[in-house]
Amino acid sequence: MPASELYPTLEAREIGEPNVDAQGEVVRWERALPFFAQNVIDLGFDLPNPYGIAIVPLVVDQDLELEGLEVGFNGQPREVIDFVQLGMADAENVSLQLKADVWLLPFMNVFATVGTINGDTRVPLGFAVADLVDFIGRPGLCSGIVQAPVCSEYIEAVVKTDYEGYNFTLGTNLAMGWDRYFVTLPISYTWSDIDITDSRIEALNVSPRFGFTNGVGKAGMLAIFVGATYLDADVDVTGTLAVDTSGIAGSSDSLLIDFKISQRNKDKWNYLAGFNWDLDKHWSLHAELGFGGSRENIIASLTHRF
Repeated sequence: MPASELYPTLEAREIGEPNVDAQGEVVRWERALPFFAQNVIDLGFDLPNPYGIAIVPLVVDQDLELEGLEVGFNGQPREVIDFVQLGMADAENVSLQLKADVWLLPFMNVFATVGTINGDTRVPLGFAVADLVDFIGRPGLCSGIVQAPVCSEYIEAVVKTDYEGYNFTLGTNLAMGWDRYFVTLPISYTWSDIDITDSRIEALNVSPRFGFTNGVGKAGMLAIFVGATYLDADVDVTGTLAVDTSGIAGSSDSLLIDFKISQRNKDKWNYLAGFNWDLDKHWSLHAELGFGGSRENIIASLTHRF
């Protein structure tokens, strides 16, 4: 097939020149969507089937920044504290989404996804036992001439919290192209409900990308792209930690620490590279890798268009 037919451009046609098929018939777009599709067809361009449904698995591993630590002891209300040192936290999410989309305009796709999310966070922290004793209202135990041996200890721990839930996403994908090159701009907003927090998690995702397409004969059309992803997400995480206090006179053998902490992704931006393989007008495969900064992710999808 000539390159001009695989990758049509406006320069290849005269204004008002009809777009005809191999039999000389004027090409007509018979679908209700996208709006203004016939205008694009008349210019010699082809369009994908307007409706799509996809399965989308996703894995994300990223560092988190922590702030606003609140702590309660043995079931007491939580209070803001500052003597606990927080390390760099890490979170890993595994998600499986069902996606539906439609081309409203030749350059504008809108979509919605719903799915499940499973993950865990790891929060490294450390504190001096003497500071903890003072905070719980027993300052004399670690400030006198004779102190309990445990008062000189510094406790370090990694608190792991597992969670699960579901999420819902609304978004749009703006697209334009020339010859074999294209630019797309997916924008989405996600709401997540997970079992470790009473508040809903919200996240904004913007992912500009640039690429090119190449015909692969009877195997369809392959698009290769690179770009970047902006992700802004905040979440409050709760958990518990048991501390051995058997060495402190007058105390129980253990202290149950209940905590709440706010966390957000450390780096808003990372890079991406991937491909989309249109096997035919109805089926396509997609995969991309996110890397750079403190976030790594893998996304894939299998889409059926109709």
